[in-house]
Amino acid sequence: MGLEAGLKALALAATPAGRAGWAPWPAAPQQPATRMLDEGAAKALLAQAGIAVPHGVTATTLSELRARAAALRPPLALKGLGLTHKTEAGAVRLNLPDLAGAAEMAGVSGYLAEEMVADARAEVLVGIRRDPVYGATLTLGSGGVAAELMADTVTLVAPVTADEVAAALRRLRLWPLIDGWRGRPRGDAGAAVAAALALQSLMAARPDIREIEINPLILCGAGAVAVDALILCEGP
Repeated sequence: MGLEAGLKALALAATPAGRAGWAPWPAAPQQPATRMLDEGAAKALLAQAGIAVPHGVTATTLSELRARAAALRPPLALKGLGLTHKTEAGAVRLNLPDLAGAAEMAGVSGYLAEEMVADARAEVLVGIRRDPVYGATLTLGSGGVAAELMADTVTLVAPVTADEVAAALRRLRLWPLIDGWRGRPRGDAGAAVAAALALQSLMAARPDIREIEINPLILCGAGAVAVDALILCEGP
């Protein structure tokens, strides 16, 4: 696949310096059928793992959601559940003062309304997936709707330490923005590290989980919030 890809493979396969006895997780060559948790269920699982998520409510219909969302503080985000790429499907509406004028969304299994995050400093992608060669890989990158376009990522082989995650963050082109580029307010990089380690712990505790992706994890001045999440589990 070329010299660059070969060197990257060697780097990923190398034992991290100074970690005697390190070994990757057992490889999972089988790729069973998977099912996707809807965003509400995925965020509930992340919250149980200690990762902050927005205050929100879910419902199967918009009328039911309006009643449940009455106590939420605007501006609000409205999302359709059951879709992998909600933005492309027109199933994301942001900065809503309320849900009174919200229209139905096609092809969704339900709805999620959330309070939008204040004090956003940077958007980071954090993901972990089981790998048929390396056992599991943890990826950090520039997050948001342009994540694939930017292709600004660093991938590590699990298990990783806090120092390794912090070093990976500093390798991103996004890092100067996190670190306060030209007087911008800094984002809480430590909260991103904690979220990555929490994902690793969740994956280790749940062998049925095949992939977790948070995009974006919004870094604030203090803390970080997972505003979108995808979790794939084994099963039809």
